[in-house]
Amino acid sequence: MDLRRVNDWTTLLGASIELWQEGQWIAGGFVDAITDDGEILWMQAPAQERKLYEKAEFYEAWVAATEPALHYRLAKGPLVLQG
Repeated sequence: MDLRRVNDWTTLLGASIELWQEGQWIAGGFVDAITDDGEILWMQAPAQERKLYEKAEFYEAWVAATEPALHYRLAKGPLVLQG
């Protein structure tokens, strides 16, 4: 599976993610809440309790490239067509 790291956690609400910390897999599940600043998320892993994760503790959120909840940032500025 092609995974992509997501730095902007505010885009992850409802997404199925994997959490990693300093190169170690921690857990996988669905994001059910995120703080407005995107520094904290709550994840519900299958058959486990809901848990809080903070970016400040070096957690990284990874999602499948095909995840529908993944939002890509678009470059600002005019569209330039060549050809």
